[in-house]
Amino acid sequence: MRNLYPIVLFLLVLSCIGLNRKLLQNEKLDFIEIQNNKRTYIVHYPKQWDGSPIPLLVALHGRFGSGSSMIKQTKLDLLADAKGFIVVFPDGFKRSWADGRGNTPADENQINDIAFIESMVKRLIAEGSVNPKKVFLVGHSNGGFMAQRIAAEKPELWKGVVSVAAQVSVFTLKRKSNLKTNPVSIGIIAGTDDPLVPFSGGYVRDGGEILSVNDSILRWKEWNLCNDTLTTKVQTFQEGLSEIKIDFYRYEVCAENTKVGMIQLNGLGHSWPGETPMIPFIDQGKTTKVIDGSKLVWDFMESL
Repeated sequence: MRNLYPIVLFLLVLSCIGLNRKLLQNEKLDFIEIQNNKRTYIVHYPKQWDGSPIPLLVALHGRFGSGSSMIKQTKLDLLADAKGFIVVFPDGFKRSWADGRGNTPADENQINDIAFIESMVKRLIAEGSVNPKKVFLVGHSNGGFMAQRIAAEKPELWKGVVSVAAQVSVFTLKRKSNLKTNPVSIGIIAGTDDPLVPFSGGYVRDGGEILSVNDSILRWKEWNLCNDTLTTKVQTFQEGLSEIKIDFYRYEVCAENTKVGMIQLNGLGHSWPGETPMIPFIDQGKTTKVIDGSKLVWDFMESL
């Protein structure tokens, strides 16, 4: 019986983070049938909206998450209300994405998440509510690796892509080397002390070899044909008696007006910046309440 306790606790946490949120009046739950699977997603429309085409942000949850948990974790719905964009929160297959590293249920079942995400975006554009020139993508952890993969394989879909706590995997590196695709603006937000996705690269606990954050940025610099001019900025935040420093690095002169940027969260771990970890019994490193990760994401998108 003692061995069952961690399993029961794990299932209880999963139910709490994903299934208890009710839809708001300005939201809808929709689905797409693909590969004989019903793929669901939540669309959040800003409260003050006149119905004209506006920007769209697709937000991919991490492993064990869901569209609902991504809303709770990031509060991107509130930011969408304030900034005036649509945000969509899709559900991964068995709480995972087929990012190519091989060990998620989505990868093991050969789920075509690129086709799902592309179909979802094109449907929303066809509805007339989305400005097709301002479509953005963000993902966290497993969702961040998925964002990196689809940025490499389908860059024409996006005005900008940001991954949080995820960088370029060796799988995506190999895929990209065999493709001739257009440049796309890329941002990576990463904690230097992430215990799950090493900032310095190597192997991830849930499988797959990855590049370091710095190497990932240099790869995108190369793919986007950026020049060597690097702009830098530092911000500090006071949290109690300690300081948290963020380093911003950006290549701003790249092909087709794209940009490549890194936001380095010194001393922080794997969690979405500013929010409590959704799976508390997994060590995700140091967290903070004084940095708004969602604002960092949208600030990057708005600068493009």
